[in-house]
Amino acid sequence: MTAFFTVMDKLITLFLYILVGYAIRKKNFVDDKFEGGLIKFLMSVALPALVINTFQTSYTPELLKRGAMIYALSLVVYVFSIVLAVLSGKALKIDKKSLGVWIFAVVFPNHCFMGWPVMSAVFGDDALFYAAFANLGFSTFVYTYGVYIISKSGEKSGEKLPIKSMLVTPINISILIGIVMFVTRISLPSSIGNAVSGLGNVTTPLAMIYCGMLLNGNKISSVFGDWRVYAVSAIRLVIIPILVLAVAKVFVSD
Repeated sequence: MTAFFTVMDKLITLFLYILVGYAIRKKNFVDDKFEGGLIKFLMSVALPALVINTFQTSYTPELLKRGAMIYALSLVVYVFSIVLAVLSGKALKIDKKSLGVWIFAVVFPNHCFMGWPVMSAVFGDDALFYAAFANLGFSTFVYTYGVYIISKSGEKSGEKLPIKSMLVTPINISILIGIVMFVTRISLPSSIGNAVSGLGNVTTPLAMIYCGMLLNGNKISSVFGDWRVYAVSAIRLVIIPILVLAVAKVFVSD
């Protein structure tokens, strides 16, 4: 029960961040240019800093072995999620124009911006180390298959995206740097480490504020009135987690 209230407390905090973002955009305290710059800062600076800081922990072969296992399992989960997303999209007759967004929403959870703070609150900061390896699975698919499926269904469908632009991203580079530093046992100097940690810590509030800004461009009634919102939420947030938990309990004891 304590864990439940801890999670709820964290989610309320995240919701308040979203309200702030919505309010400042609604009152025109910030403009579209600021909004565009904010997401660039998040994806190019704040989130990579969070990733690198996560790997700043003492190396042990056991940690690396567990991390590799989590990465492998995450790949399996994403493959399963893709199959379920495609099948559910066809079963529910999602139109071709929206199918890419549907598949993306079913397959990819908002596990960094919203998930990591909750995991940290419930399981402690050590859990983020394992979350980073799970994030490797996320990055493997979201910046390749994710980009492909969105572009295929979007207005510019048919355009080929270079593989390099999908793989060589600030997030993937930061993950590679973090793993190399972890395996080679390289620790950042305290001054640099504090700066990286500080930049990583702003990820969650700024990300939620950005989400609030995005909501300003949509009518709330239209969001809650779309049946697909409830369907995709049920699949992504209920069905997939329950199935993964049921299968994982057979193999994972810790």
